[in-house]
Amino acid sequence: MTEESLQHSFPKKALEALSQGDRDEAIKQVMLERSMSREEARELIGSFLLTQPSLLRRMKDTQSEAKWGRMGWLILFQAIAVAVGYFLFFHDQW
Repeated sequence: MTEESLQHSFPKKALEALSQGDRDEAIKQVMLERSMSREEARELIGSFLLTQPSLLRRMKDTQSEAKWGRMGWLILFQAIAVAVGYFLFFHDQW
């Protein structure tokens, strides 16, 4: 199958989910519209993504931004908590 025919045979909702970076939703849509098992749908999505390197790269960027965004907030919160704790308990020792 060529890339274009593969795109036309995919459910439209699955393509939209992939463009938003949501692989799980795309797998769900393929399962529903093609009556496939989860493993078959996952393999189909994976093979489609291998033919679309720009889409795969964009999905990885979206996932890494979300993961490191939460981590950054967690580190900031911890730093503030340590600074407040240090000020409250050790400020009079100077």
